[in-house]
Amino acid sequence: MSQQVTLDLLIQRFFDYALKNIRFILFIAVLGLIHIINNHLAHSLITDINKKANQLKELRWDYLTIKSDLMYRSKLTEVLPRAEEMGLHKMTTAPSKLTIKQKDYQRQD
Repeated sequence: MSQQVTLDLLIQRFFDYALKNIRFILFIAVLGLIHIINNHLAHSLITDINKKANQLKELRWDYLTIKSDLMYRSKLTEVLPRAEEMGLHKMTTAPSKLTIKQKDYQRQD
């Protein structure tokens, strides 16, 4: 019986102490909740940043691939055969310079 009384007394003291300090206990619980939410948001942000970094790497590789392909296709040795297929030929004569004399030129405003 004495053990039961001491156990009941300890339980009663614990609840009295908890009721006296309920504000502090709730404050600690709210701080814990804020900490959990903050960690979750930080983890989500880090995951998003890593995904964007990987997408940026892929897009950069695509850009470099397309750029090198364009540089290769714009070389004269690549353009000439395709131009001849369309009926265009390489010029054999030098281009001529056009000159307009001042008296022939009339400005129209």
